[in-house]
Amino acid sequence: MTPRRDILLLAHGSPDPRHAAGVEELAAHVRARTPGRAVHTAYLDHHPPSPSDAATVLAGPTVVVPVLLTPAFHAKVDVPSAVAELSRGSGLRIDLAAPLGPHSLLLDAAEELLAAEGVRASPTTAVILYAAGSSDSAAVLTVAETIAASPRRGWGPWAVAALDGGSSLDDVLRGLPDEVERTVAVSFMVAEGVLRDRMAQACGRHGVTMVHGALARTRAVAELVLERADSLTV
Repeated sequence: MTPRRDILLLAHGSPDPRHAAGVEELAAHVRARTPGRAVHTAYLDHHPPSPSDAATVLAGPTVVVPVLLTPAFHAKVDVPSAVAELSRGSGLRIDLAAPLGPHSLLLDAAEELLAAEGVRASPTTAVILYAAGSSDSAAVLTVAETIAASPRRGWGPWAVAALDGGSSLDDVLRGLPDEVERTVAVSFMVAEGVLRDRMAQACGRHGVTMVHGALARTRAVAELVLERADSLTV
C-alpha cells in the first residue's frame, strides 16, 4: 500500500452543531501533525458531507478512520457500508482502519483534559470516564478493559459510567472505595453536544466535577488518528 495516504475521518454526525465542530477541530489537529497530507471529514447521518459527498473530493487512495470510541453497531455495520459507498463513488482504493477505541491513547486524552482543568493525579482522586454508551454492552465494556490494561499511575480508581448500556453514574459512585476524597468526571465523547450536557447535569446532581471539553481537542486523539491510519501502510 502507498504510505501516507489521504485520511477521511468518518464520524457519526449529530443535529447538534457542536459535534461537527469537534470533529473539524480534530481534523485540523491531524493536518497540523502531517503537513501536506489531505485530511477530509464525513458523517454517517444528520448533516453533510455524507460519504457520497466525500467521494467527489477524494484525489487518491484514502484510509477511513472511524471517529468512534467503541467497536459498537456503527463500527460493525454502518461504517463498512459507508466505505463501500466511498469506493463506488470515487473509483479509488479506500481502506478501513480500526475505530479510535479501544486504545490506551484515549486514556491519555482524558488525562490531558484533566491537566487542562488543573486536576493533578492523586491516590485519593477517582476519575470517571462518562460514556454515551450503546445497546451493545460488550462495546462499553471495552473502555473498562482498556483501563485495566493501562492503569493510570498516581491516581485513585478509574471507572466507567454510561448513559446507556453500562453501569450508571449512581452505580459507579456507590462502588468507589472509602479512600476516595474527590471524584472527577471526564466526558468520554469525541465532541460536545446534548449527550455531554446530560452527563454534566447528572454529575452536577451528584456533586461530581466534570472537566470541560471533549476528547477531540486533545493531542493524544490526533496522534491516535495517525496511528490508526498508518497502521495500514507498508
